[in-house]
Amino acid sequence: MPKEILIRNVYLADPDLPPQTRPRTTDILVRDGRIVAVEDGIQAPDAEVIEGDRAIAVAGMVDSHRHVWQTAIRGVAADWSLADYVREIRVGYATAYTPEHIYLANLAGALEALDTGVTALCDFSHLMNSPAHAEAAIQGLTDAGIRGVFCYGFYDVPARERAFASHDDRLRHAEEVAQSFRATAGPLLDFGVALTEFGLVGPEVTDRELDFARRHDALITLHVGTFGSPHGIADLDRRGRLGPDMLHVHANMCGDDELERLVASGGGLSITPETEMQMGMGWPVTNRLIEAGGLPSFGVDIASNIGGDMLTQMRLALQTARAIDNQKVLDQGIVPDRIGLTVRDALRFGTEGGARAMRMGGEIGTLRKGARADIALFATGGLNMMPMGDPVAMLLLESRPGDAVTVLVDGRVVKRDGRLVGVDLPGLREKLDRAFGEIADRVAESRDTAAGSSNAYARVVKRATGTD
Repeated sequence: MPKEILIRNVYLADPDLPPQTRPRTTDILVRDGRIVAVEDGIQAPDAEVIEGDRAIAVAGMVDSHRHVWQTAIRGVAADWSLADYVREIRVGYATAYTPEHIYLANLAGALEALDTGVTALCDFSHLMNSPAHAEAAIQGLTDAGIRGVFCYGFYDVPARERAFASHDDRLRHAEEVAQSFRATAGPLLDFGVALTEFGLVGPEVTDRELDFARRHDALITLHVGTFGSPHGIADLDRRGRLGPDMLHVHANMCGDDELERLVASGGGLSITPETEMQMGMGWPVTNRLIEAGGLPSFGVDIASNIGGDMLTQMRLALQTARAIDNQKVLDQGIVPDRIGLTVRDALRFGTEGGARAMRMGGEIGTLRKGARADIALFATGGLNMMPMGDPVAMLLLESRPGDAVTVLVDGRVVKRDGRLVGVDLPGLREKLDRAFGEIADRVAESRDTAAGSSNAYARVVKRATGTD
């Protein structure tokens, strides 16, 4: 990796800059993996030069919630409710993965993120079917070269062959992974923990998982405010377990008081608008979190249903939040005369918001001097980008994920001239197609066994859907 990289002639999509109807280009200088200057006419004769050609430069987007392992089963959840998802994924497809399957899924999912300008993600990896599955999942992210947090999931997948006979066994294995993580994972990855859903286990089990995570200063991520844990934040607060090390996800069913408690705790919240609206979780809580004083972040969530770009999630979240605000005025019999949330807000949530939620605030999610050089360049030569207006508005509402032509992570170029560097896409496609077929073939066989060993989930689904 060269010591210096000079990115020339780019527009800045920076939420701190005012709208520009006639934007001007500038340069960015990267040295030793950090941004050292953002200004016009930078002179760096020894630097590698990347000609921006009037592309839009944006801080690498940050996905604060994704189940990356589901990349190997794209499209299966297209018409599912949340109850369908629980029945089919958690006690079906999840039981059929081999370590090779999760490796390919994590590799392809992380590469897809990079391909669309997402340079960091929080992988909620609740497919720890065996020690080999954990090793393969970490290796997939490492080999892709993405930044992020690998969150070890304690959820007990009801597979035919059980590598862990008890929760104690899982805790012992998680301890081994945490102890060896720094030596085995790439330097861009941190270790985290994904809690088992509260509806599946008692508070004593949750406490053991929390205590383990906090002994290792690990980011703790958890699903809250959905069926099984509609008031999980309140329950945690009542027991004195809320903390700034927590990255909550969804929270659609949580009351305003719970969102206030979350904000007061210093924890983060990931909103996944596309999944939440499809699967009947309730309206995304973007507006309510802001009113509670919080900074939203966004996530792609399930790769079994949703593409891996963050632009889609930012757009959906922004326009849904605007519609909710507008409806309050329309209900009064008048027409709204102003827009509250702006494209700059949405961009901040999809970059800085994710960085803070993942405890990386100030390091990533920004183009400020001193930040790590996680940068994406979006081409402006297409018809969708003519004429060129305000860079933030053009990026958020006019660009396409495929416009991402150059991507850097920690100052290393991972995508150049529209192509991922060093990636054999035809070979990867062949392996993934084969893996998808193998998983599908194993699902029916595995589901019969899983159905008898997933009573906890069955009870939660029946209770939530009124079929109990």
